[in-house]
Amino acid sequence: MTREQTTFSRRAVLRHGTVAAGVLGFTVGTASAATTVSGGGDALQTAIDDASDGETLTVGDSATYDPIVVDVEVTIETSASPTIEGDGGTDAAVSVNADGVKLDGFTVTNPGGLLGVKVGRGYDDTTLSNNTIEDIGPTGRLGVTGVVVGQGDHSGIEIVNNTIQNLDQETTDDSGFPTVNGVLFDADNSDPGTVSDTTVNNNTIRDIESDIAPLGIVVQHETDGVDINNNEIRDLEAADDTDSDPSDSVDFDFTFAQGINIASPSTNETTIAHNVIEDITSAETILPEAVKIDGDGGGLTFRSNQLLVAVGLNNRNGTDSGNRDPSSDPQVDAKNNYWGSRKGPEEADFNLDADDDERSDVVGNVDFEPFLRNPPGGKGRGPNN
Repeated sequence: MTREQTTFSRRAVLRHGTVAAGVLGFTVGTASAATTVSGGGDALQTAIDDASDGETLTVGDSATYDPIVVDVEVTIETSASPTIEGDGGTDAAVSVNADGVKLDGFTVTNPGGLLGVKVGRGYDDTTLSNNTIEDIGPTGRLGVTGVVVGQGDHSGIEIVNNTIQNLDQETTDDSGFPTVNGVLFDADNSDPGTVSDTTVNNNTIRDIESDIAPLGIVVQHETDGVDINNNEIRDLEAADDTDSDPSDSVDFDFTFAQGINIASPSTNETTIAHNVIEDITSAETILPEAVKIDGDGGGLTFRSNQLLVAVGLNNRNGTDSGNRDPSSDPQVDAKNNYWGSRKGPEEADFNLDADDDERSDVVGNVDFEPFLRNPPGGKGRGPNN
């Protein structure tokens, strides 16, 4: 079969397989070239610049590579333990500017930099898997982030089996509001766009520190078919250090820390299940929260999560209510979760009314019954009927 006689869907080819480099013809349902990369420095970027859609680039050594911009539909994988290191500025260590990009098995760092991996505005079918994204920040600028999915519509984003750790942000005189995010779906407030058919599964997000606000997973886009499942989010610390660091002249007089923040103006078929959220601390005023809903909670379903934080779920500030009576908030379906106690959660009117003990609180309009009396999978697990 000649090249002229063959037509195929590029996306179907990428989903169903590849063939080895050097094969000039086609086999049914498969077509791809493969290139091995080594040497560190700019060698990976050079290979990307020379690649064609559908190509696989395999890094074969454990060298350190310069930041990369991926503007072609390629799979980038490794048979070793390489590092992609950012330049410490505001750009990401890995910038994805094409559909269908896959990055698997790398360590991504950006000491003193703002971003680890960024998926650019409107790109689809990005897969980030089996990576360690670590040592990002501090920068003195707001928004240090491990993985950011940019503005616009996105479909088919997969962030799976990654470790995102050791992210840090500190206040300075010109830092603005210094948050740190493990994973951020960063929407435009006036045109949020929609994220669909997307998974954030089986990741570990840990050791995130900010003077003001460390956040594990933040979703700002509208959602339609999003799964956030089987993640471990722990060791997030909001630690205002103005007292211990005389050079830090900025003091916001409050801190907050959240495992998951949903700020979506609209949610549909969005499942948050089997996550463990624990060891989250906030130094001042606002108690730490496993989940905070600052947007629409009506399309969210929470199941079999371990919400082991002072406030397990806060739905008081949903977009439908603002600061009105929380009974007017869209009700959040949070049945069959574990709240740190056989008695289930306590209820509080405000974050500040919650108790900082081993029994998590719920705030706002949350349907939490029946609840799990033991952690999911543990002996005696079951709802309190």
